[in-house]
Amino acid sequence: MRRHNHLLVLLLAGIVAVLCFAPGAARAADSDRADTWEFSFPIRYVNSETVATKGGSSVDINGDLGWGLGFGYNLSEKLNLGFEFTWMDANYDATIQSGDAVPPPGFPITLGGTLEATTLVFTGQYNFMEKTITPFVTGGLGWTYIDSNIPTGPTQGVCWWDPWWGYVCDTWQPTADDSYFSYSAGLGVRGEMTESVYVEGAYNLSWLDFDQAGTTDFSGFRVEFGWKF
Repeated sequence: MRRHNHLLVLLLAGIVAVLCFAPGAARAADSDRADTWEFSFPIRYVNSETVATKGGSSVDINGDLGWGLGFGYNLSEKLNLGFEFTWMDANYDATIQSGDAVPPPGFPITLGGTLEATTLVFTGQYNFMEKTITPFVTGGLGWTYIDSNIPTGPTQGVCWWDPWWGYVCDTWQPTADDSYFSYSAGLGVRGEMTESVYVEGAYNLSWLDFDQAGTTDFSGFRVEFGWKF
C-alpha cells in the first residue's frame, strides 16, 4: 500500500510540475470552460487511519487506491457543480474489546478483513483564475456506504423464476454494513491540456460521521483526468 502512496505522490508532483514549468504555463490562455459539461475519471489514494469506537474497540484501516466517475457542469469559468461516484477496497485490522466488566478469556480479539467503501457525493469547485491553468478549492457533501464483509448470520438462499434462464437458485452472506454522512474539502491545480482534455491534482480531506466513533477524518491525494464537451 505504501508503494501506491509513493506512486500517486510522484504522479501528482509530476502534474503540478508540468502545469507550473511547462513552456507557456506562465502565459496560460484564457479558458473557455463556461457553459460546458465535464466527464472525468478520478483516482484517489486514501491514507491509513485508525478509527477508535465506543468501548475501546478500534479499526486500523490501511491506505489504498480508489477509483470513480465524475460528471459536472461549468456555470462559469470559475464555478463548477457536479456529482461523483467512487469506490475502493481497503484491508483492515480490528481490535474487539469485551463488553463485560471482567473480560472472558480470549479478549481482546484481533481480526482482519477487507472492507468495501462506496461514496456518492455532490461537488462544487471554485477556480481562482479564468485561465487554462488555475489553482482551485473544492468541496463535497454526500453519503458513504461501507461493507465490513464481517458475517452477521448464516449463509442464506433464495430461488426465483428468471424469464430467460428458468428456475434459478443462489446464496448470499449477510454482513455488517451501513451508510454514513460524509463531506470533503480539497486544494489543487487544474490544467486544460487541449480544448477538451484536462487534468487535475489535489490534496483532499474527507470526514465520515460514524455512529459509534463520531466524526473521523481521512486524508489523501487525488488525480483526475477529464473531458469537456
